Amino acid sequence: MNLDSMIFCLGSINADLTFGDVADMAAGGTIRTGQFHQRAGGKAANSAYFIHCLGVPVQLLGRVGDDHFGKTALNPLRRAGLPLDGVSIAEGESTGVAVIAVAKDGNKTMLSASNANHNWPEEAIAAVARRIMLAPDGSMLVADFEVPRSILEAAFDACERRGFDIVVDPTFPEEMRKPDFSRLRAITPNAQEASALVGTKISDEASARKAARVLNECGVDIACLKLPEGGCIAAKGDELFTIRAPKVEVVDKTGAGDAFVGALSIALLRGLPFSEAARWGVAASSISVKRSGAQESFPPAEEFNRMLEFVKAAA
Repeated sequence: MNLDSMIFCLGSINADLTFGDVADMAAGGTIRTGQFHQRAGGKAANSAYFIHCLGVPVQLLGRVGDDHFGKTALNPLRRAGLPLDGVSIAEGESTGVAVIAVAKDGNKTMLSASNANHNWPEEAIAAVARRIMLAPDGSMLVADFEVPRSILEAAFDACERRGFDIVVDPTFPEEMRKPDFSRLRAITPNAQEASALVGTKISDEASARKAARVLNECGVDIACLKLPEGGCIAAKGDELFTIRAPKVEVVDKTGAGDAFVGALSIALLRGLPFSEAARWGVAASSISVKRSGAQESFPPAEEFNRMLEFVKAAA
């Protein structure tokens, strides 16, 4: 690893409008909730924040609107000292918004309006490509599919020219195309996303293991399939194994997948074996679910290291 290497996080930046303690999200009419929070969110922003918390150089690449939700999305990152010069403003556009309902068991349902996340003029795309091309050797890209194909293609092409690894968290898996798989160092779908990617239903651990293998066969070097109750199936080459999540009290699963991909990427950037990197991801998500919110739930390095040792010891 080059000591100057960094991680780029490209994708969604949102204002999260979160309703907690939802008793019955299937009920009709007015549904009573216990609390409401307006927070910073978005997959790329969350992953960048997690990476920054662990002291790793990171740049967030994305778009926000020129509205008050843009301040909601960026101010916590700015206060934390995360570099935001890779974030551009879509004038006259609304910032991306996610409305999140969190049930009493910590599971969530989300409505997402992309807004500025899908507003990428040519000059903004070119600016991102230039940043990647000028990055230190050994850098890495973490991307989600909550931004247009045009910016993803430009970023992927720049990474390939520089020889940078690409890690993808495939939200909206229908946006992925067959040639994408062979460009990726790692992919981190949940069970629902993996089902869409491989075209078969994942109903248990055995079907999850098969799906991870199919992702390898499609060309992805490392497949980390996140399991519904925590943990993951990790597959690469001839190796395939299950990493169990420790038993924790689940408060809110918002942001857990973003912490997973952030931690996994740090480990890969440092040249750790993929099995170790997958354990980093499980440790990160296992801490995240213990607290409400996304960025608010992410741990300082000391707490993360304690959970990581716990996950390793359970292997």
